[in-house]
Amino acid sequence: MSVDAVGVSGVGVGASELGRIEGALRASWGADTCSPEDLARAGWSPANPARGQCDVTALVVHDLLGGQLMCGEVYAENGERQGFHWWNRLPDGSEIDLTRDQFHAGQVVMEGVSVPRPMGHSLRRAAEYALLRGRVWERLGLQTGGAAGAGGIAQGACGSGPRGGAAVRGSAAPCRGLRGAG
Repeated sequence: MSVDAVGVSGVGVGASELGRIEGALRASWGADTCSPEDLARAGWSPANPARGQCDVTALVVHDLLGGQLMCGEVYAENGERQGFHWWNRLPDGSEIDLTRDQFHAGQVVMEGVSVPRPMGHSLRRAAEYALLRGRVWERLGLQTGGAAGAGGIAQGACGSGPRGGAAVRGSAAPCRGLRGAG
């Protein structure tokens, strides 16, 4: 199956296909696809596999389903900014966040803004993205190098904070002044 068969535009993608994509992503995450900042701060663990995976995961979902990349700032309970969080807005307007479970109670992910996909020299996490994308393509039975574009993340991506449960979305304007998608 090629990526075109999945539906790059995202139109008509059902819950079962989203579940299949999520399963392939979750099975593909590891320390080698985690944000270096998160690895340095607290490491990666199978107990919290979504930690440090938001930026590269959002790019892979974007490759498969199109739509928009979304970015929001993450704050701790004490109000200290901890970084940025990434997720997807599909072409139908629905939002999916496959790494939301990396957060603990009290952390707040602010309302997101749509950001352009980084290209060329802004591929800061190109190696991790390529590794994750390759694993997901293999698990989904997709041909490599198809219609999906190559991409990556600019400086400052992810590194959203400590482990835990779901974050709460706030209302401040995040990601201002960011270059590309970072």
